[in-house]
Amino acid sequence: MIADFHNDFLTAVPYAPIAPMAEQVECAVCALFRGRRDFSALRSLAENFLKNRPGNLFLGLEDVGYLATESVETVSDWDPVYVSLTWNGENALAGGCRSFGRLSARGERVVKELTVRGIAIDCAHLNPESFCDVLDCGARVVDSHTCLAGIRRHPRNLFDWQVREIIARKGLIGLTLVGDFLTEKTADAGSVFRQFDYAVQKFGADWFCFGTDFFGTEDLPAGIRSYRDLAQLKELFEKAGYPRQAMEGLLHENLQKFLFGAPQKA
Repeated sequence: MIADFHNDFLTAVPYAPIAPMAEQVECAVCALFRGRRDFSALRSLAENFLKNRPGNLFLGLEDVGYLATESVETVSDWDPVYVSLTWNGENALAGGCRSFGRLSARGERVVKELTVRGIAIDCAHLNPESFCDVLDCGARVVDSHTCLAGIRRHPRNLFDWQVREIIARKGLIGLTLVGDFLTEKTADAGSVFRQFDYAVQKFGADWFCFGTDFFGTEDLPAGIRSYRDLAQLKELFEKAGYPRQAMEGLLHENLQKFLFGAPQKA
């Protein structure tokens, strides 16, 4: 089974039964994406999830622009694993990957308050300038769903220097399945493997996991539509001669260690 740093199950199918999702993964972070929802709707979704969640599912928050007016303490009580400040555009907190904004004064306060509470800042969707501003705040940083610019230059992908900064802070990077992030050509399982292989060869296997973006995108690699389909990635790792320890780390143990402190045994 696969561990997943980011899916959009909560907002793709609001109030759907959660147990079937939990049965498909070792563990997963389910992101609560703001979209066009007001804060009361987001709070209702979060509270429903927390009331019913199995122990292997966790909450993440995507685009917390509402924290320009709402309380950081309120969302901290939801115990999110990570919080991303923006989506692709600029908001009152920071600049997204398709904007030129910087971390605002309010954004800096939000980052510092979340950091004090032990909540990681998800740099997915931030532009490089806001990324650097977040680093200057002393935050623990992760990237829940991205690909790497060393393979495919894209506004959503991380440069090597950003990867190094996340690793230096003991963060984690979820490599995603979004086709346009993976390659300029038609994406397939090989495209996903190439992202992982580039990451491992340059930075080591301990800092990467899957951040699929399932339920958040239709732009998926050919032949991959569900967690079950990811078994073919394990076959590619095996054919490439990956040691079992490295392979198991990428598939699930790295994220388990991040979430639980140690891999959970079946």
